[in-house]
Amino acid sequence: MDQPAGFDLFRLPGLRRLARFKYGRLVLQLPLLALVLMVVVDGLTGRQLAPRNVATTVTWLHYRGLVVLALALFGNAFCAACPLMLTRGAARRLKRLLPATFTFPRRLRNKWLVLAITAAYFITYEVFDLWASPWLTAWLVIGYFGAALVVDTLFPAGTFCRYVCPLGNFNFALSTVSPSQVVAVDPDVCRACVHKPCLHGRETYAETPARAPTRAAFIPLAEITNPNGTGYFPGCESDLFVPTITSNMDCTYCFNCVRACPYDNVALSVRTPGRELSRAPWARRFGLPALALGVLLTFWGVVNALAMITPFYAFGARLAAFLGTRDEAVLLAVVYLLVTALGVLLTVGAAMLADRLGGRRTGPVAASTRWGYVTVALGFGFWGAHYLFHFLTGALSIVPVFQHFFEYRGLLVDPNWRLAQMVPSRWLFPIQALVAAVYTAIALATAVRIARRDFAGRAWVLAMWPMLLYVLAFTASQLVILAQPMEMRGTILGPLP
Repeated sequence: MDQPAGFDLFRLPGLRRLARFKYGRLVLQLPLLALVLMVVVDGLTGRQLAPRNVATTVTWLHYRGLVVLALALFGNAFCAACPLMLTRGAARRLKRLLPATFTFPRRLRNKWLVLAITAAYFITYEVFDLWASPWLTAWLVIGYFGAALVVDTLFPAGTFCRYVCPLGNFNFALSTVSPSQVVAVDPDVCRACVHKPCLHGRETYAETPARAPTRAAFIPLAEITNPNGTGYFPGCESDLFVPTITSNMDCTYCFNCVRACPYDNVALSVRTPGRELSRAPWARRFGLPALALGVLLTFWGVVNALAMITPFYAFGARLAAFLGTRDEAVLLAVVYLLVTALGVLLTVGAAMLADRLGGRRTGPVAASTRWGYVTVALGFGFWGAHYLFHFLTGALSIVPVFQHFFEYRGLLVDPNWRLAQMVPSRWLFPIQALVAAVYTAIALATAVRIARRDFAGRAWVLAMWPMLLYVLAFTASQLVILAQPMEMRGTILGPLP
């Protein structure tokens, strides 16, 4: 399999030990669980002023900014530490009460359902102004935990992450551009492995148990390389076999594979950002729905940014007059449909033209399947630049917001509300432009690699040009949007000089 062979991040001091530690993921989850509890408590009982409430500030300002930073600099760190997975213990107990076990419908084992949920999530965010409502944000978090518990009780573990969770699938799609990937240290060791514990899990004890294990194969402690405890070690809940992993799609960085591997044969390899995009990583396992997820998230990111600038409101007023309705949900749905349709038409049109110029007469699906990965890289740049704008304008507000949390509950704390912006306002657009430029370069490199891979002779040069023009046009539009004055959602003070 084509896996990167870069520096193993687990060689950094303490990282392999943490990843192999049986409760290593719990160590990461507990701080986020504590934060979630503060979000719910403050959202339900605190002051209903968004910039001064932990629920809205942490959820809509800091979480999103830190997600894109983690994805850009490391990988899917937030899924690795996701506190939603702490519901799995309760789900396992509730499963025992069910009269039968259920399997998730085969027709839904793709990305179409989660695409629909994600679209509804984005529209709901705008219609109900979730960023401005601590109370609704708290209930959204509670509902999220409830959904995770119900889905993983009724269906196999991992179903919620792969097929239902919009936040997780957002991370999956963008992590395909991240600079790290789980790989096998030595594929020959994996080929010789009989039980495949990284996939199916293992049970390990110092002595052979009286009863044969029922959840996974028994492997004696004496046979474990770099022993990391006894008991049950679950395998990959996304059904990813380590030596065959070629994409970060569906990989939560839970590192169950690292803990379960008896030979300590799993690495976290550094790779070139966007490396997998030019290798058609989703063709076999994930197919068109996964590519649709990556492409549509790009254009939904455009709408998400447009909804915060003045021209959008002017367009919305004209659209309301044209349709004869002021129903915000209807208007937003129409805008999402229009932008999505335009984006898909441009993407498919550029892809088909590229194939034609390269000498191939393919249909829209085949052409999009070849070139759609270019749009995924552009999407990361758009989301990253947009979310960083909001994060940098309010990153330091986390300090007074936490101070206010305790002050509101009677502790003698004096919040310093002057803490908000991390960088001067004049730096914001250059930083956004730099982010856009970096991921434009990755998109251009992806287009060139795909052209050289699939078109012989000089045909690749002709095939490349439509996609290069498409990338440059997208980036120009992105810079125009980001240059507009944008709503300062979730902050008390406006931008500083």
